[in-house]
Amino acid sequence: MKYNKTLALVPALLLAACGGDEQTMNETVSPGSVIYSYPTDGQAGVSPKADIVLRFSHALTDEDAGLQEKILVESQGQPVPFSISRVDGGKSLKLSPTSELDQLGAYTVTFREPLMAEGGRQIVTPNAVGDAGIQFETRGGFSGPASTTNSAEDFGIAWQVPANDGPFKAMNFSTFRLAMTHPVHPEWEALGGSIQLRDGNGDEVPAMVRVKGNRITVDPCVVEDPRECGSKDDVLDTNQTYTLQLENLASLNSPQTDPFSHEFTFTPRETGPTVVLQQSAVDSGLASGAVEEDATRSVLNGQVINGVTLNSVLQGEAGPSQQTGDLFAELAFAPAFEADEALPLRIARGSVLNSTSLDVLVGGEVPVLDAATGQLQTTGNIKVTMLSDASGYLSPNPYTDDINAPRHITLFMDVSMNTENAQPNAALSQDLMGVELRGIALVQDGVLTIDAIGMVEPNLLGQEYTDSTIAFHLQAATDADSVLDAEMLRELDSTPPSLVSWMPGPDNAIPDTRQSMQRPGDPVILFFDEPLSKDSIDSGISLFADGVPVEALETKLDGTAIILNPDGGLRHGVDYEVVVDGLTDLAGNPATTAPLQFSLDDIGDSSVTRRPALALTTYPGYPCETDHSLLDLSAGVLGQCYSDGGVGDILPVSTMPSDRPITVVFSKSMDLDSIVPGDTFMVEKVSQEPNGSVTVLESDVPGRLEKNLQRIRFYPDQPWEPGAHYRYTLKSSEDAGTCTAGNYGSICDTDGLALKTDLLEGLDDGGSNNGPDDMVIYFTGTEPLDSVFTPLRNLPVRDTNANFLVDCNSNTNPDCLEPFEHEGSDADGWAASANSTKLRVRNNEASASPPVIVASTADARVGCETGERCPKDKFIYQTYALNTEVVGPGVYEPTGDEGILVNLYPTQLATTSISVFTELRVFGFIPLQEESITNTQVLRMRYAKDDPACSGPACSRSSLIPGVITEGDNGQPVFKTRAELMLDAPDMEIPLGGRHDLYGREFVLELEGNITFFDDGRMQIEQRNSNLVDINVRARALGVPGGEIVTIDLPLQIPEQGVYLNFISNPVKEIPVDH
Repeated sequence: MKYNKTLALVPALLLAACGGDEQTMNETVSPGSVIYSYPTDGQAGVSPKADIVLRFSHALTDEDAGLQEKILVESQGQPVPFSISRVDGGKSLKLSPTSELDQLGAYTVTFREPLMAEGGRQIVTPNAVGDAGIQFETRGGFSGPASTTNSAEDFGIAWQVPANDGPFKAMNFSTFRLAMTHPVHPEWEALGGSIQLRDGNGDEVPAMVRVKGNRITVDPCVVEDPRECGSKDDVLDTNQTYTLQLENLASLNSPQTDPFSHEFTFTPRETGPTVVLQQSAVDSGLASGAVEEDATRSVLNGQVINGVTLNSVLQGEAGPSQQTGDLFAELAFAPAFEADEALPLRIARGSVLNSTSLDVLVGGEVPVLDAATGQLQTTGNIKVTMLSDASGYLSPNPYTDDINAPRHITLFMDVSMNTENAQPNAALSQDLMGVELRGIALVQDGVLTIDAIGMVEPNLLGQEYTDSTIAFHLQAATDADSVLDAEMLRELDSTPPSLVSWMPGPDNAIPDTRQSMQRPGDPVILFFDEPLSKDSIDSGISLFADGVPVEALETKLDGTAIILNPDGGLRHGVDYEVVVDGLTDLAGNPATTAPLQFSLDDIGDSSVTRRPALALTTYPGYPCETDHSLLDLSAGVLGQCYSDGGVGDILPVSTMPSDRPITVVFSKSMDLDSIVPGDTFMVEKVSQEPNGSVTVLESDVPGRLEKNLQRIRFYPDQPWEPGAHYRYTLKSSEDAGTCTAGNYGSICDTDGLALKTDLLEGLDDGGSNNGPDDMVIYFTGTEPLDSVFTPLRNLPVRDTNANFLVDCNSNTNPDCLEPFEHEGSDADGWAASANSTKLRVRNNEASASPPVIVASTADARVGCETGERCPKDKFIYQTYALNTEVVGPGVYEPTGDEGILVNLYPTQLATTSISVFTELRVFGFIPLQEESITNTQVLRMRYAKDDPACSGPACSRSSLIPGVITEGDNGQPVFKTRAELMLDAPDMEIPLGGRHDLYGREFVLELEGNITFFDDGRMQIEQRNSNLVDINVRARALGVPGGEIVTIDLPLQIPEQGVYLNFISNPVKEIPVDH
């Protein structure tokens, strides 16, 4: 054996010799003590969802009630209630707080009096650093108000590893990790920021830099072959002093703060000669077929070892999935480190752990089916890949001086999660930065056993942050032969990355309308089967628009996904092509992917009629200009929408969870320059005096306005105060010049038209000179909710340009701008297409009066003159969006269905026009063909009755519309709901100066349909009506306005299955135009 290999074995031999052949607790001489905790003393960035784990040298003998009295968990002097679970015969305790801990909270665990353990031992309050007890701090929010995400007012470094003044020093194989006090702006590089590592000569050192949220990782790699990054040859020069430079980094949530610049120098410490240990993630039994009850459990918290269970509302409790695989840990040369120093180790980037497949269920109860096969959707293999070298430290036990106490291990890592199968891969694929494991290490019979606890909190579907506590259990043989073999066993990655799915998807995607669903502001997303090299993106992927390279292309890397969006967003009517050439994985293997083609539906040139944008959804609130004369904030009364008919429900004052942003979705792409905080978009804190007047308490609530082409979000700096009242204003005016660049008086769209806020009063209710029509929405702050806010859009839609017209000269012309695309035939009839509604006249017959002037019955048709057939001309097409709240498992009261309850936020829909023809017989024999043109119609979803048993017009309505996701007849997920609506036609044209009563016409839709999950992570909900709907319209014609002499009663109907609504969820990842 060569001398250097002999030296390399020393660390392993020392570990194996620690405590003899078996390291145990000395039962006869050692006093009782805490030997481990999670979180550990001094730990920061702890998940608010974490349990507290304590492990003791000896089993506790106190009863649970006594432990509840003795153990104190507190924050800011207030006790935190918890439940107790005993683990490993009482040698460990799991303290589960009865509710989530506060974000950015400081917590302490102490003992009011000693705990009693075996042998009459007493265990006193533990302490490792600082004040007595175990002190830890929770992380800030991943998103939301600045005060909940920023851990300090100033933008800077909260903590870093390694650090010259910390317990973990810089080594020649260190990866550098920083936690910032604020989230770093996602466009930090474009804003002039840089992060570089420089050597003693000032030259840049090759390093992978990753930034996400408030985490920064700098992982040097000084070898030429990227597959060798993290190998023994990949080390810094211990004879040089290096400088890590952070320059001009911008804060996301506090853009007014100065950019952050900082540098620190270090001279790396020698770690060699090192030794490699093969650490195996031990199967609990699940991977080999054992049931969960028989699986091996962690001695720390009692969970299944190496089991991954994701807890969420959207998917319920998913797991456990059994994690297996080998990690090759390179340990530093132990004799070079003092007994009280941490022994460093690293695990090379690209290392992989695999987990067994899980079934995909909605809310943990309703099966999700694979859209391609119709079979139960599974994740396939779940893969966790190290994005950077993981840095670990084996430290002396900080809680006791007993030499037999287990060492503590701390491991910092950045990982990428993804799955084998496409749909869950898109739903889950992402980077998880700064994952921190805390555990203990013992050598027994020559085997190094590590038990550690860590938490990951992935974002599911881009909608909900889930959580999983993982109890790692790793074993590594420390004998000489195993150590020498381990160095040779690590396999280097030679497999190129493969494309799994992409958005919008090919022409033959499921469904094949996905390209028609793409809108400006939506990104292009490519999902691969392994993480990619950030350095290869700029030159490795290109976007072409009508054959011309897009020069200003924004890119983002997250997990195995690449997100693309051209500056200014994708455009309608353009043919796009994505070309992958030079894109590589972490090991440098190039991807080979055929070019991907797609286009967004054309919306026509300047000759096509343009109509103003609508606010399709306003969260919180209802998207209409509102008459606030009835406003009573304390009673929750908002007022009524302004409308031509003056008919409508009294709307409630919406409530707003303290941690959510104001969100407005528009029907068209907006002129983002016209959305000016504090001017055309205002957020105010208000109160209402006893006399009804409103007082502004804060005229410009500070916050961050995020803009996308068809959506804005406003994140306040401080959470909405529960019980406090606020309002936000979307300014609009029909005055000329209101959309003048640089002097905006309104929020405007890209066609230069002011936002339309009063559609219920007609498209042109003031002759383009009607003054201000501001949309002012009041709301009241509330506590955060456990449910998940899930916005939906109604796509695809025939009225692509949202001008409330069908831009097609004939439904028989397949080449028109918005062609007729329905299933069916003229002979058998045509079914409703996505987001359309079929109308007919009952029995093709209307009634007319007075009989002395007209015959009492009249032929009537939708879409064409009486006597003609026009089966394609009987549809209206809707433009709208919908916000929902996924609540969780429950029973849907209207039908008794069990499933996942979902509440719908009422909104209003705009539709295209349709004509109804009536042939009157004047004096019984003179035919007179009358055409009534509805023009743009408005469908208003109504709030549900607060008392479902209430009847009559006086019923209070302030509740959301209930619905349920349940299992269908074929095992598929279906959604059911019952929606009460009102229909208005403020611009309806009745011939010869006529009038109509189509205002606030009430009807009900019983809706049901399948849910499909796309391979790009999105969800589609189809809804069709199961009930026949009657809508009776009375028109007065022939004569002067107010003096019409003929009354026509039109019995319109929506047949069963005549309504087809198609909702899709938002893209799982995005690149906002302006943060």
